[in-house]
Amino acid sequence: MVLATIFCSLAVLPAIPATLIAGATIMSVLTGTGATSNQALQVSAVLAAFIAGLVAFVMMRRSVSARMTWLWAGLAIMLVVAASAPYVWVASQVFTQEWCEYQPGGRGNADIRSLDEIPAVCS
Repeated sequence: MVLATIFCSLAVLPAIPATLIAGATIMSVLTGTGATSNQALQVSAVLAAFIAGLVAFVMMRRSVSARMTWLWAGLAIMLVVAASAPYVWVASQVFTQEWCEYQPGGRGNADIRSLDEIPAVCS
């Protein structure tokens, strides 16, 4: 049960935007409205990693020994974490950029009394 909860928490949230982005990119390539085939291959690789993680999750639930359960669980978690890493990275960069905008030294015109006031992630 713990493994299923860990897998769902790692997979469900990043998989939703990954599926939407992959679908939109593939539709854009098929209709010829902007995306390139290289971009479609990149999002398809991420989507394939999520699907492989889902298959590993199913195999984990069907395994008969504890050793195989842990092996499939490890594989599923590694695949899902690798597939969700680009989305988590981009989201963290966007959050940091927006947060730093209103910190001292940002474009939000916050007063700077000392360079020590500027957060380390904003320099």
